[in-house]
Amino acid sequence: MSLQAIVQLLERIDEIHHQLLTIAESKIEKIKSGDMPSIEALVREETKLVRKLETTEVLRSRVVQTFLQEKGEATENATISDIKNYVTETEQQQLSKLQEAIIAQAVNLKTVNDLNQSLIEESLRFVNLSLDLMVPHKEDISYSPRHRDDKPFERGRSLFDSKA
Repeated sequence: MSLQAIVQLLERIDEIHHQLLTIAESKIEKIKSGDMPSIEALVREETKLVRKLETTEVLRSRVVQTFLQEKGEATENATISDIKNYVTETEQQQLSKLQEAIIAQAVNLKTVNDLNQSLIEESLRFVNLSLDLMVPHKEDISYSPRHRDDKPFERGRSLFDSKA
């Protein structure tokens, strides 16, 4: 396997991360406006991209593993850092640049997704509060006896004077 195949896969991974980030940023406004059909469409598109990313990542792992096997090193969970030992200085810089770009995209994506999650949680709290305000709450609806003032019986007195 050539290094060019690895670079192409890394570029594809970076592009998918960029697309996911764009979708996540679009979801912010849709969540704020409560546009559920648009959010659902974005989630479907996001799911497709996540599957594509998983497939590309598996392929990248296989290509990197094959590349390292050709160089005489067999590692099961090969990383980009493992490849850098077998390439030229300019190729190392290219790999480092791609690696940093992917990491930056992933960090940005996590930040935006965390924001989306907090917006959704806030929306749910608002919905729950609204429901609590709209639904009337009745005091203890049950078959138990009503709460009575039983204090005279607690002191040992009865209603009847029993002196004879």
